[in-house]
Amino acid sequence: MGRLKAILGTLGAALLALGLALVFLNGPAVNAQDGEQTPAPEEQTAPAAGEPLDQGGYEGSRECQDCHRDVVRDHQDTAHALALQDTSRSQDPIVADFTADEDLRAVTFPGENTARPFTADDVAYAIGSGVTAQAYVFEVERNQYRVLPAQWNVAEGHWEALNLAASWDDPAYDFVQSCAGCHTTGLDLERSRWNDDGVMCESCHGPGELHLETVDDAGRRPDDEELAAIRASINPGLDPQICGACHSRGEVPDGSPAFAVNFRPGGALSVEGEYVPFGPDDPVHWYATGQASMTNMQYNEWAASGHADALASLPEDAPADCLSCHAGGEFAHNQSLIAAHEAGDRTGIAPEVLTLATARFGVACVTCHDPHAGRSELPASLVAEPYALCTSCHSSTSITEGVHHPAAEMFEGTSFIENIAGTPSAHFTADDGPDCLTCHMPQMPFDGGIRSSHSLNVVMPGAALAVEGLVDGCSQCHSEQATPEALQALIDDTQDVIRTRIEAARAAMPRTAPEWAVQALDFVEGDGSYGVHNYLYADQVLDVLEANLGLAGN
Repeated sequence: MGRLKAILGTLGAALLALGLALVFLNGPAVNAQDGEQTPAPEEQTAPAAGEPLDQGGYEGSRECQDCHRDVVRDHQDTAHALALQDTSRSQDPIVADFTADEDLRAVTFPGENTARPFTADDVAYAIGSGVTAQAYVFEVERNQYRVLPAQWNVAEGHWEALNLAASWDDPAYDFVQSCAGCHTTGLDLERSRWNDDGVMCESCHGPGELHLETVDDAGRRPDDEELAAIRASINPGLDPQICGACHSRGEVPDGSPAFAVNFRPGGALSVEGEYVPFGPDDPVHWYATGQASMTNMQYNEWAASGHADALASLPEDAPADCLSCHAGGEFAHNQSLIAAHEAGDRTGIAPEVLTLATARFGVACVTCHDPHAGRSELPASLVAEPYALCTSCHSSTSITEGVHHPAAEMFEGTSFIENIAGTPSAHFTADDGPDCLTCHMPQMPFDGGIRSSHSLNVVMPGAALAVEGLVDGCSQCHSEQATPEALQALIDDTQDVIRTRIEAARAAMPRTAPEWAVQALDFVEGDGSYGVHNYLYADQVLDVLEANLGLAGN
């Protein structure tokens, strides 16, 4: 249990760090005019469902930097901030090699009669930070931009065709209509202009005009009521729909941009007749295995997962501490506000403790990802090492009575039941063996690359057979030992046997059964994998239990 406690301790610190990172709009900020410490905004009072707060117009991240300079500076190194980079003054953001693959870069430019390879001098903007791939934008004329028809594959070091349509003059290559909604901040579609290159502050926190006006009206020494108004004038950016505005694909009216044009933080992402994310019943955008089949569909998968329903799964009388997992990012944010207030680092009215009635977002994006984190050793701006993140909630807890989701203990072979030592899973002890992400967040292929699935579904061997070229979660390591059909049969047999033994033990369990026997049965069933996480341990626990119930040999 010591290893797990150490992991959970690490995660606790990481989640607190996330909360403190998210509180940048809530902690003290230096007033640009006089250097005084001026508190900044807290979470707004939620408007009516689907109706964003009217925050006025966009002001640009330079205005945010006046008070929140540290966070803006940190954010400038993130993939979000570098989603679009101006190359008119410097070509430093360009990572591609323009001496290679000239045939892929051949294009006939407006006003030219013959095709030629486009060069760095033709690039007005670079799309992407250059970690995995980078595409490029050509300025046809003022406020008219077109994506160039080849992109640089950073990972493999070569050019590849960017086939958005049959011809380069197709509207699909119109940067503003096809791409700018997710690569700029404060986009004005009618004027083909925007406030900020990249995904900056107001993309997630909403337009800043009202916030700035409220700060100005309050003056240098706002009272508690004015502070509350300042904090209510900006969105805290915790809603997963904010991430979903770009990390999703959906249905839009014919001829409309392929993104949620009218979405603002605080509003509803899915609006009939405007933008509706594709659900798992759509075979064009989803594999038969239950994972999305295209890029930028993390939100689609999350919305169909158990993480999205984490709050709804709680009973009405659940302890408030359950929110530490069932509303992870929101809970950490709230706890960081309270800690800052108690430490004297945050003035104004004390934040209220998050409750089951006030929590809204479940296990959302910010539970695992820090949107302000720059590039680090952790992938995808995670707040902690991936295994620690998963096991922090998918393990038993003292918050509730009895055994509660002991997946980590089962996988690790932790001694959990009295007088049963436990046996670690061979996967857990293997060097570089599979872990939670290997099976529950597999790398899924799409046209042009791979991405981590957020559906949390394992790609089962039987289901993968229906998708040509897709490798299931077991065959990626065990293809030499067995066929997908045999692996699926093994899984089915294992789970059927464990379920049958659980049912028999449950039926034979007397009302006077000792506590350890009840725990043993709840442990194997509560793990939820029915032997797949660690068959030897599940079998070991059931053997002991069956012997005591007189079921051995049945």
